[in-house]
Amino acid sequence: MRKRLFALAIIAICTIFVIPEVKAAELYYKNDNGVILTKDEYDFFSYMFWEGSQELITKEDYSRFVKSNIMYGELGDSIYTEMQTRATSIETNNRTLKIVKSCNSDCLISVTLTWKNNPTIKSYDVMGAYLENTQLVNSPKTVIGSTSYTDIKTFNNGFGVSMLLPKYDAAPVINQTFRVAKGGTIYASYQHSMRNISLADSKNYTLSKTGYGGVFNFYSTAANTYDRMNGVSINL
Repeated sequence: MRKRLFALAIIAICTIFVIPEVKAAELYYKNDNGVILTKDEYDFFSYMFWEGSQELITKEDYSRFVKSNIMYGELGDSIYTEMQTRATSIETNNRTLKIVKSCNSDCLISVTLTWKNNPTIKSYDVMGAYLENTQLVNSPKTVIGSTSYTDIKTFNNGFGVSMLLPKYDAAPVINQTFRVAKGGTIYASYQHSMRNISLADSKNYTLSKTGYGGVFNFYSTAANTYDRMNGVSINL
């Protein structure tokens, strides 16, 4: 009887001390929304979006990622030199633009524009994609921080989103995500307005691979407003 009690005591001690250590090893990061990430999951969000995006993830967002199995899909990007005009990552003196993918039955595309400083002009910038030999599976989502921009202009070969840059004094990070069918190529572009422009005039464009950033063919009042930043592309 005494040996049995001793054995039960040992089991209880192991339960108290060992199991929490295993759980602690799995807990790499927890944000203010109560989302708990492992190291692999944390690294996935840094890769797919940007370092710091983990803090914005809600439990609903995390649940969708888990159910879609996209965190374990086929990842893809490349790093190119600064001087190339078409790559998966482009860097200028003021900002960096990158495109990455994660593919299973379809592909999640993430395009991230990171400002290095606080932009002087804060009017309507435009971000979007030209789709070659593929098509959208869902509606694009464009965010700056926790603010979503839903003013989408769609075409049969892609889309663009106009967004008013926030007035706060900070270097914004802008992210655009969307799903597409596997196959083909995605061309993505971010165009910064060099002067104030209205929302209506920011939509004066069609889509063309010969346009600004390989995406936007601006016309009328928008033609000489945007800065012609090079675009990025990725094969699916």
